[in-house]
Amino acid sequence: MQKNELPKATSCRSTAKSRLRSFHHGNLRQGLIDAALAAPEIEGLSLRQLAAGLGVTAAAVYRHFDSREGLLFEVARIGFNRLRQRFASAFEITVPPSDAQEARLRLSRLAQAYLQFADDEPALWRLIFGAQAEAYRQSIDAEGEPDSYEYLPAALMGLYLAGVIPTQPSERDALFAWSAVHGAATLRSGRVPGALISIPELAHEVAERVILAMTHE
Repeated sequence: MQKNELPKATSCRSTAKSRLRSFHHGNLRQGLIDAALAAPEIEGLSLRQLAAGLGVTAAAVYRHFDSREGLLFEVARIGFNRLRQRFASAFEITVPPSDAQEARLRLSRLAQAYLQFADDEPALWRLIFGAQAEAYRQSIDAEGEPDSYEYLPAALMGLYLAGVIPTQPSERDALFAWSAVHGAATLRSGRVPGALISIPELAHEVAERVILAMTHE
């Protein structure tokens, strides 16, 4: 039995050494970020938990992130950038809509991008719009790119410029529209039957109801 067990122990030690070598030149930082992004629940992660999963010591982890919050801020930054990229594919924020139809489509596409993000990356979505959302947002350096939070007000302004809504949208209008889209994503995440229709259909319905409400103020 002892002879049979020796290769297994040697193999375990070799695997641990191999992991440590793979993280030797700065790879551990990225490995921690990747592990956090892949976790089913990001907010509850601990650095020690991640270290154990990667087969490294807690001390090695703390050389890259001095706290759990430091890691979560980095992951949140990635999350907001991913969301911003989805919004950027919905419409060009610096160019006004050409007509009323395009203005309506912009809001619908934006809602669809948000709902799809929540569906595709639920743990990351919960992190960046959870209790620390504003703190995470304030830490972001978008390198000159528009903030993800700028797209919804821009879409609403496009509705006004195209003559779809009668008055220039206010911050309260943006808050109402945001609550509609985010609420739909939250209900969908909770598997509420009415929110489980196709994402394009749900996005269109949310957008049209927001427009209807802003038209009848």
